Amino acid sequence: MAKSTVEQGIIVFRKWDEQTGLTETVKEFATLEDLFRLCLEARDPLLVDRVQIRGTDASGETRKLTLVFQSITISEGKI
Repeated sequence: MAKSTVEQGIIVFRKWDEQTGLTETVKEFATLEDLFRLCLEARDPLLVDRVQIRGTDASGETRKLTLVFQSITISEGKI
């Protein structure tokens, strides 16, 4: 029996700026360690928006897994 394999992964960061609006930055990763490092290196104002992993399942079918994150800002005194 064949096993599932990962072919490519990307992490998408979002940034909001009053002048330029919402922009996305995409970075590729090859290993779980790479993904972990990219997440840890992200600094404000970059926010992790989604992670996409593309590969094949055990039967050879192409699959894409997308993990989507939401973030909010809570102003001081409004908690």
